[in-house]
Amino acid sequence: ALLERERFGPSILDPCCGTGAILRELPGNAWGIELDYQRADVSRAAGLVAQQGDFLYFPEKPPQKPDAVVMNPPYSLAREFILRALEVVKDDGKVAALLRLNFLGSSRKRLDVVGPGSGLLRVWVLARRPSFTGDKKTDSCDYAWFVYRKGYGGSAFLEVVNP
Repeated sequence: ALLERERFGPSILDPCCGTGAILRELPGNAWGIELDYQRADVSRAAGLVAQQGDFLYFPEKPPQKPDAVVMNPPYSLAREFILRALEVVKDDGKVAALLRLNFLGSSRKRLDVVGPGSGLLRVWVLARRPSFTGDKKTDSCDYAWFVYRKGYGGSAFLEVVNP
């Protein structure tokens, strides 16, 4: 659903790539970072470019400055991943995060990533819940792709889409 609606530059980073589910779908020069060395090994064994490391505490910056960051961050650290991604992406680059729809909720802790001036450009609400288990079973949460553009200060566009 995301790739049908958003264009990304040729260099795309998935900073929490796990075993590569998102990474293998990305076009262009896609590469990943994974905290867990075993999952990073699984990604590499599948022929993906993935390194073991902690994106939030990367020594300075990733080895290259990506045109875009596309990720499914841990929900409890989503704000931190979004802010870090906006730091490392190229000027005018995009950041897309797959998150629970309730991330838009009225939390004062997240106004810097969902409020005015946050860079939030679009929210693509998924009409069908995605499966994260491989067996096509879903949980009871609604999800959306939150798309940011570095430097964007306008209002966000929201649309419900069929994935």
